[in-house]
Amino acid sequence: MRAHKINGFSMPSDPQSPKEKGGRASAPPRVAAAIVARSSSPDRPGGLLSNRTLVPVNGLSCLGHIARRLALCPLLDSVVVAVGDAEADRSIIEAAEALKLNWLVGYPHDMLRRLLSAADRLNADHIVRVNGNFPLIDPSALERLIASHLGRTADYSSNSHYQGVVYGLGAEIISRSILREVLEYGPPADLYSRTRLFMRRPWDVNINPQPAGSPAPDFKASVDFAGDEKIIEAIFAEGARHYQNPSAEPLNEDVIAFFKARPELAAAGRKNGVSEVGLSKVLLFPEKLAALKYNGSSSVDRSYPISVELSLTNLCNQSCRWCSDRELRRRSPDCLDLDTLKRLFDDLARGGTRGVTIEGGGEPTLSPIFEAAVLAAGERQLAVGLISKGLELFPPERDPAIYARFECIRISLDAADRWQYLKTKGVDGFDQVLSNLTRLAECASEKTLGVGYVLTSQNDEPDHLQHLALSLRSLGVDYLQIRPVVDNPDMVSRMPLDFLKKFERARFSVNLAALSDNEPDGNAGLPCLAHSLSAVIGADGAVWLCGRLNAEESAQPIGNLTSQSFQRIWLGPERAAQCARAASAAWCQSHCPQCRMTKYNQLLADIDRLKTKNFI
Repeated sequence: MRAHKINGFSMPSDPQSPKEKGGRASAPPRVAAAIVARSSSPDRPGGLLSNRTLVPVNGLSCLGHIARRLALCPLLDSVVVAVGDAEADRSIIEAAEALKLNWLVGYPHDMLRRLLSAADRLNADHIVRVNGNFPLIDPSALERLIASHLGRTADYSSNSHYQGVVYGLGAEIISRSILREVLEYGPPADLYSRTRLFMRRPWDVNINPQPAGSPAPDFKASVDFAGDEKIIEAIFAEGARHYQNPSAEPLNEDVIAFFKARPELAAAGRKNGVSEVGLSKVLLFPEKLAALKYNGSSSVDRSYPISVELSLTNLCNQSCRWCSDRELRRRSPDCLDLDTLKRLFDDLARGGTRGVTIEGGGEPTLSPIFEAAVLAAGERQLAVGLISKGLELFPPERDPAIYARFECIRISLDAADRWQYLKTKGVDGFDQVLSNLTRLAECASEKTLGVGYVLTSQNDEPDHLQHLALSLRSLGVDYLQIRPVVDNPDMVSRMPLDFLKKFERARFSVNLAALSDNEPDGNAGLPCLAHSLSAVIGADGAVWLCGRLNAEESAQPIGNLTSQSFQRIWLGPERAAQCARAASAAWCQSHCPQCRMTKYNQLLADIDRLKTKNFI
């Protein structure tokens, strides 16, 4: 197929010239799909496969499966493979030609321009983005998405986990006109390497409010890592016996049923594990819940924690007025060493822990081993999250690409303007943190980026909070989480903040749950089992049963990594003794007048009441 140059990139020639939109005003809108694909280096963050589009699955490449399944969607007028311009991308072009698919080349780091080029090339009014590593893209779900998008004359629509579609089976659709507007009047193109950033434009975009329904379980059915293709092949094989229509393609409902029946494969394929455990995600770990259910409060759960909260250093460059770690930093101005950390990660990986959240005592990005720690965790297939104050993220010597290795990043902002920031944190850093958030949205564009906000009587002005929510949305932040101040009763705010929910969009949420979840009710009279879900490790190597104990001078750790392995500590007598004390609600409440684990313990108590063995 011959190619010609258009605007600095090449695309296959087409004997048919595109007609002007005005010449077919009465015609129905044209919808095209762009299969976005490009090669990637083998050292991508987290061990991602290179050229995932061409990975063979069940006798066909991912690209072949996608093309075959898109052909089952009648509302699609045409399909194009949109590739990068690297030499390695030639293999994708050759595969597209073998499948008799149209293709275009260009803008490898600017997803929106590549999509607009595809829409222009195919004279489409709307362009569907399909990832090249989604061999199970669901044509029926896509058909419903397109119909809804056109019916509502929307600018943007997507189906995702929140609309009940498993990750790897969904897509998104964008109007050509809004793409052109964004690229013509928006910031420089390098801000739009991913379509998620498009969603944060400050002007109004008609986003299709897809019915939420029941969120899909947090399963993953895409090809990202070595072994993912085996899971997809198992889905095809299982379909011959169990799908509602065995002769048809496996669809979303079939994939959900498959993973529910095969929890070991659901866990293996899950999107990079969990680094910061959410309440609903606990249900994704049946082996851990089974250990808690059948051991109960009478004995020690010997299974490893799902995640670990890790302090790299107690050094800090701020002095937040509500900080509960001041005493901790005075007692232990330490930094973990890399050898101890690698031994810990080896142990966690062998024991089945899924993720590590790097956070405080101090500011983790100040640790001299910050980057090495992130790399070491990734080498052991541990998902990594980061909680940072966000002020010193980009020193000159640090490669910004390190942040693409995190699955989720939360920045503790805690102020809505420069004056509040200076007054409560003791440094003039508000503008710098906002600038750093913009850079994070660029260099970690496909990761979850959030902002934490500790609400006090000094930063609860409604006007300031509204402006902040709008600013964060436009910067590319995924969520704003507001939590109450703890251990400072004189600074507690009772300001109702429900008005902030009006600023939510499809890709931006405001989380206010913690304002009510952390009421001072102790642990609801329940024995504490939730401490087994996550271990807490201090910068001095101390391992704690929970984070609240870590901040108390009178409390004792269950061991120290400088002299013991994590396995010996987790299975040792000191943890067993503290677990027995935590089983007493009275002891737990005396230490935790405000406990973030209460909701987990309520869930675990409900599960424990179930009389069936297969409770997941």
